[in-house]
Amino acid sequence: MYPKLFHISWLNTYGLLIGIGIIAALFLFRKLSEKINMSEASFRFYGIALIVAIVLAFPFAWLFQMIYNLAKTGKVGSGITFLGGLIGGVATFFVIVLAFGKKYRGDLFDTVNIAMPCITLGHFFGRLGCFFAGCCYGKETDSFFGVKFVRFIDKNNNWIYWSTPRLPTQLFEAFFLLILTAILLLLIIRFSKRDYAAVAYLFGYGIFRFIIEFFRDDERGAFLLGLSPSQVISIIMVLGAIALLVFIILKKKKLHSEVE
Repeated sequence: MYPKLFHISWLNTYGLLIGIGIIAALFLFRKLSEKINMSEASFRFYGIALIVAIVLAFPFAWLFQMIYNLAKTGKVGSGITFLGGLIGGVATFFVIVLAFGKKYRGDLFDTVNIAMPCITLGHFFGRLGCFFAGCCYGKETDSFFGVKFVRFIDKNNNWIYWSTPRLPTQLFEAFFLLILTAILLLLIIRFSKRDYAAVAYLFGYGIFRFIIEFFRDDERGAFLLGLSPSQVISIIMVLGAIALLVFIILKKKKLHSEVE
């Protein structure tokens, strides 16, 4: 793991991988918009909306973590949380669409669904960044794949490691996100089931994130009924997936009955 790439003080590995993830996500969105024959005007509008949402997701990620830190310790502290950024980014996206996208709303449902593998692909690179930065680490382990993460870098640029190897939960999640990206792309491209991409993402990532939290050891604390904040949000994601699936099924039944 290398918090600073090639030990260069200004070359932050986490930030570099986040940048690569954003570029990869936007590139994939472009390709998928072409695949579903989205108009150029709609692509430009939603592309700009997504870029703005991504940019504002970062302060939201920090804000959610800050609020939790204040509630738990009384101090702002540091750190960011992906789910906080996701919530803030999604909210920003829909505010932009509601405020400025009236004539493009016909493509909204398709846009949301093709954005799902873009999110998982970008998140994949982000989790690799977490691994190199040494955050979001797992519990102590004596297994062969345990990793000694950097606890902090002192003022003399010495790397101070945790004494015991830990589970590389960042890599577990990155691997899962890569698989989920492939599944979502198959739904959209191979099986022409893009209507279900958002359901698959919410359901798949919600369940995985709920489970992986039990193996993480970067203290986030209990939030509700002994569950971490991320686990509570994960439950909401799964419930949202079920609600969305029911909505899609009912909508398709209605359209089918109207055709008959």
